[in-house]
Amino acid sequence: MSLWQRLKRRLGGAPEPAEHAPPSVEAAPAPAPRVEAELPPLAALARGDQVEERVALGELERARGTSGERAALGFVEAAAQAGLATESLRTRAAELLLSRGEPGRALALLGGASSAAALLLAADASAETGEVARALTLVERVLARDIDTPGARERHERWRRALGGRTPALRSALAEPTLLRAEAPETSLRIVAEAGRGGAGTVFEAIDDALGRRVALKIYHQPERERDKLAREARTAVRLAGAGVVRVFDVDLARGLLVMEWLAEGSLKQRIAAGDAAYLSPIERWLTPLVRALGRVHAAGLVHADLKPANVMFRQPDEPVLSDFGLAHRAEEVVVGGSVGYMSPERVRGGSVGFAEDLYGMGRLLEDVLSVVEADARWRSLADRLLTAAPELGDARALLALL
Repeated sequence: MSLWQRLKRRLGGAPEPAEHAPPSVEAAPAPAPRVEAELPPLAALARGDQVEERVALGELERARGTSGERAALGFVEAAAQAGLATESLRTRAAELLLSRGEPGRALALLGGASSAAALLLAADASAETGEVARALTLVERVLARDIDTPGARERHERWRRALGGRTPALRSALAEPTLLRAEAPETSLRIVAEAGRGGAGTVFEAIDDALGRRVALKIYHQPERERDKLAREARTAVRLAGAGVVRVFDVDLARGLLVMEWLAEGSLKQRIAAGDAAYLSPIERWLTPLVRALGRVHAAGLVHADLKPANVMFRQPDEPVLSDFGLAHRAEEVVVGGSVGYMSPERVRGGSVGFAEDLYGMGRLLEDVLSVVEADARWRSLADRLLTAAPELGDARALLALL
């Protein structure tokens, strides 16, 4: 007790209150374990969780036109970058982005997509960014599968006109009219059946009675007008004779006749149309020798310039053969003509044709095969790279090193 307190007591002051112990404080209850709130489906998908496609699509649709639309699209983009967004989800999100006036973001989402809906959307987005040539090639990829795809023909004609009509009109390019001339007079050839037809001519299965062998007889529709093309087709095949190139036996420039080896296994186009996945699997069995054959073409300084499933034949499942060199040219020359759906944007613009043109054609060819063959993701990735960055690869010899 202090001196002042003792004096106050002695003088009769009020007693000091007794000192009390501080009130006891009850221990605070331990915090309850933190339960993480469940993330919305698109946010969970962006984080890496498994989310059913229908659930993700449903949430994206509910976000459409609301304040949450931007965030939902951001989640889809994040999931796409991580490889977790399905093509259907990416396509739907790209459609929303395009409607918002963001074609660049839409195109980024559609990279590697191959469905008709995605390709048409990518075509529209490309046109909006000023890439009309790329838009045209994208819609041609759709038309090459189904000429009656809603909206595809109208887009093709509109963009073809915008480019000055440098590419073939759709009615002539896809209808492939054939003037039937099923005879080869003054030859030892006896025609058995029609094997295929294209814009330049018709190919028949025939018998060479003089030599007793089966051959393929190509009859040009208009030999006078196509004389140079026929000569180029025959001479180029002879010059490149060897593995992976069709054998030419004879040519008649005046009558428009080309006699070649008969390849009973048919074409890649026929195998795709038949959905013959067993014949085309594994892909590397036939793709590697095909790229090797194309590498020989490029080593000679030439571009095939018409690479498509109809121009790849088979001697055996592991022995593909390049045919139809009618458009073959020296690299970096301007090539007139081509096949709708298989020409690169650079070619559609009217530029010169280099080795990258054939790599683009290889990407298209591979894309068509993947429509019937279930294969590793690396093949889809390769097709997309060939379709979007072929010039960076160089030529087929560089591509061969990647297989």
